[in-house]
Amino acid sequence: MPVVSKLLTNLHGNRAHYCKNSIIRCQSAIAAADTLNANTAAIEEYSNAKPYKQIPSPKGLPILGNLWEFTKKENQINAIAMHHRYVKELGPIYKIKVPSMEFVIITKAEDSQAMYVKDGTYPVIPTFELFERIRKGPLSHLYPTTGLLSTAGEEWHKARSLVQQDLMRPKSALFYIDDLDEIMDQFIIRVEEQLSGERNLDDIRKILSEYALDAIGVMFIGSKLGVLQGSEYGKKMIEKVEKAFELSMVAMGIPPKIAPYIPIYKELVQHLGDIYIMSRDKINEAIKKHEKDGSLEGTILAKMIDRCGADSGIPVVMANDAMFAGIDTTGNTASILLYHLATNLEKQETLYQEIVKVVGKNGKMTEEALAEMRYLKACQQESARMAPVALGTARSTNQDMVMSGYQIPKGTFVIRIGFLMSNSGKYFTHPEQFLPERWIRGCPQHEKQKNPFANIPFGHGPRACVGQRFAKLELYMAVFKLIQKYKITYKGPELGISYQGMGHLNGPLALKFEERN
Repeated sequence: MPVVSKLLTNLHGNRAHYCKNSIIRCQSAIAAADTLNANTAAIEEYSNAKPYKQIPSPKGLPILGNLWEFTKKENQINAIAMHHRYVKELGPIYKIKVPSMEFVIITKAEDSQAMYVKDGTYPVIPTFELFERIRKGPLSHLYPTTGLLSTAGEEWHKARSLVQQDLMRPKSALFYIDDLDEIMDQFIIRVEEQLSGERNLDDIRKILSEYALDAIGVMFIGSKLGVLQGSEYGKKMIEKVEKAFELSMVAMGIPPKIAPYIPIYKELVQHLGDIYIMSRDKINEAIKKHEKDGSLEGTILAKMIDRCGADSGIPVVMANDAMFAGIDTTGNTASILLYHLATNLEKQETLYQEIVKVVGKNGKMTEEALAEMRYLKACQQESARMAPVALGTARSTNQDMVMSGYQIPKGTFVIRIGFLMSNSGKYFTHPEQFLPERWIRGCPQHEKQKNPFANIPFGHGPRACVGQRFAKLELYMAVFKLIQKYKITYKGPELGISYQGMGHLNGPLALKFEERN
């Protein structure tokens, strides 16, 4: 009987193994057939689409094309109005021509989805080409690597792979809650020093940029820069970053062959070099101090050094990029968020009640408390929907695709204007209203997204903003501390968004701070 039992067991096992292999082969065949059908459908769709050359374009000048329109100061400041005008005249997709290149503008979430879904392993961001060219050219003596500002390829993928795990892990950002709480205490002291007798502040935007730089210093450089306490270093860094962003918007349209001879390009190179040297020196100071006292233990800088190696240039370049990308983006985003709360007092009160419920009138933020603050996070998300600081994002397409019925060949430079999508009634109910509730499940005003690609302020896919968790934490901490302590109101004229440089309020953010206790 034992022999028979063993034979039956072996037979059963062999049959199971045979069946399993058969299922796997069947599944593979089905998957291959699905892929073939999808590819066939894509090829057919592309062949039936209207030719690329038929994509409409606004009238331009000989040789210069549309460059003049895009470099005009009024169009940079009122970029949204300019693109609204083009959409009305030309439709949801149009082609812009400048010397040595042309690019396609898309304004529909469906086209945005097509662009991101077909990103491939190495998504190409052509707008980074300017910075990559500068880092490999006139500033090659400073930059050991182009870091995450490489346009694409193995160099970018290697850098992203080394830093992504630490930067995208939630715990990495939450490590800094207490540090940001301390910086916000300095922020409040700075605000109190500048308040008038009626507790008014003429413009809070500069202080928010100082807060952003102090926060980046602690999180990415391991240094307390003392910007809110009036350090000259902070003042100089903020000025250079703001100017570099403004210059880069114009320099992107300068043909590479003549760029080295153009004053705007030369000035941009000088500012970028200064920014790198200033951040590198601070990082080196922090590393030397750490070698003596272990002061960087647990910080993101220490983790990047451990992962990349002591001789790697990636941690220094990453910290430099955090400085360059984080000051204006976080400072401007915070000012826009405060504007939305100060002009929607009912929403501000709802946020205050959540804060009181979770931590009390004087309680401190903790990791556990932040996890409960759904309305705080919804306020940030809604503000970013209404006024993203990045007008849009760009790709060089990795394969042929169809957008708005037109053929978009592989290698086409495409720019999605995110603002027009996230503020469209096609994708959001009452898009002009500040409704944080639309993001909270269980609220009567919660709405299921009609297309998730209509609102992606931090990008999507392999090249989504790698520092977004840190940026969001900065915003949460700033708003939490201010709304817990003050009722904030704005009584000035309605403000819009200017896109000369990074998106920012087009006027002073004059606020009144009334203490709650």
